Amino acid sequence: MKKSQLRLWVGLVCLLPILLQKNLMGILIQALYVIVLAVSNRKSFKLLPNLILLAGVATAHLLQPNGLQLAHIWGFPITLGALLLGLRKALVLIALLYLSQYMIASRPQLPGKLGQLVSLQLYYFSTITTTWATIHPKRPFIKAIDQLMEGMEDNEQKKEMAPKEELASPATLALGGLHILVLWSLFILGQVNVLPL
Repeated sequence: MKKSQLRLWVGLVCLLPILLQKNLMGILIQALYVIVLAVSNRKSFKLLPNLILLAGVATAHLLQPNGLQLAHIWGFPITLGALLLGLRKALVLIALLYLSQYMIASRPQLPGKLGQLVSLQLYYFSTITTTWATIHPKRPFIKAIDQLMEGMEDNEQKKEMAPKEELASPATLALGGLHILVLWSLFILGQVNVLPL
């Protein structure tokens, strides 16, 4: 199995414990683990977009009061249940975003025609988001699109010239198994209330 395919399958197996995690501390640790995993595979981490996502989702959940009332702001109740639910959902979303970055870090090749189409779309999505982040924000829109397309073409040429991808070594397979074990263990610890919240 190639490294990119291993990363893809590890990510798919790790989706479930993240999606099913009900414990706030569990999902926080899972999200941090997945962020470190994505960053260690040469993906960038920007704090501000994550904080905006966290604040936005948590604030949206405050529109439906739930549980203990903590405060009133302009006649609007701030409740603990809604706040915790919003934080949990925001952390799940952040964890899934970084898990997807880990999964598509090296353009995995899925079997079959449909698999090739999905692989190509994942690759283009990753390339567009990575290249767009490097374009100066004050650049005119059409020139920014031109720069984006040129960057994608350069990436495609580099990919073609790169040596063939090597097979996953036993150590890489073991590391993939460790990632699965950690995320599933955190899910189980959350389910049996070993972790707080």
